[in-house]
Amino acid sequence: MSAEQIASPTQIERPSGSAGSGASIAQRLLASPEGYLFAFIVLVWMFLAAKSTVFLTERNIGVLLSQVALIAVTGFGMTLLLIAREVDLSVGSMQAFVGVVAMQALNEWHYLVVGIVVAILLGVIVGTINAGLTLKLGITSFIVTLAMMQILRGAAYTSTNAAVQNEHKLSSFKRVFNGAAVEDPVRIPWPVVIMAIFFVIFSLVLAKTTFGRSLYALGSNPEAAALSGIHVWRLKTICFVVTSVMAGLSAFMLIARMNSGQNNAGFGFELQVIGAVLLGGASLAGGKGTILGTFLATLLLGSLNNGITLMGYNPNWQWAVTGIIILVAVFLDSIRRRYTQES
Repeated sequence: MSAEQIASPTQIERPSGSAGSGASIAQRLLASPEGYLFAFIVLVWMFLAAKSTVFLTERNIGVLLSQVALIAVTGFGMTLLLIAREVDLSVGSMQAFVGVVAMQALNEWHYLVVGIVVAILLGVIVGTINAGLTLKLGITSFIVTLAMMQILRGAAYTSTNAAVQNEHKLSSFKRVFNGAAVEDPVRIPWPVVIMAIFFVIFSLVLAKTTFGRSLYALGSNPEAAALSGIHVWRLKTICFVVTSVMAGLSAFMLIARMNSGQNNAGFGFELQVIGAVLLGGASLAGGKGTILGTFLATLLLGSLNNGITLMGYNPNWQWAVTGIIILVAVFLDSIRRRYTQES
């Protein structure tokens, strides 16, 4: 039995059969999480454009997509992990710990590449520890990463009493978040380009490689996947490490945005990431999820938060709105499942 026979991205994510020629637009949208997410985004953008003349300006869209990139980049890694039936709650604390250490390294060595390498190495180390404790000791990833979340937060606070300020003054560092990869005819910030590159890479990995097919097989039926020869431990370890590395890179973009490494950064970040991935069609039960769904969910939540700010509402409403949207998404997903089963 092969991974392709156990499960495939198409089998796991898409309902069997296709909508008939007479199917309504609403039915087609309900056929996939990506469909109703896209519909929500269109409606939200139309509403916000009508309420604020600033929303569709080039500057605001650039800011919106740059902010979305911070969550989406980590979300792409988290998508792999949730497909594999695991989760990582430590990505929020990594925003603080990696940010502080990376900024200290930049201040010490004055080379941009040093800060990036430090962020990646810390991601590899944390991801490997999470994987080892989860897979070797048999502790659930929820408990392991919850503990790691506290450890990293404590390490961030003990490594500095306040924010680590930018003392290196590297011009290349500032461009990581605030600079533009393209200026004409439309300004495209570097975070958007970075997000787009990872979007393509992760999408291709899940859809076109043996690794992707094996991952869906593992999440769908771990026992059958192991019997078919899939290296479950190796696959899950890769997912843990990739998720932590992506969180480390997101942390580096965050310190470039804030121009400092702050030990209180990233509170609630893990909930935003996991919420976006679940909203995008993934499941805590594993075997489901797409990079497109994660991106669209992140864009939807980012658009709502951006709109709350533009319309002058209390920014704290962003947390409530995010929770409500996730509940609505779960409800719509249950409707979609029933519709799929009936069809």
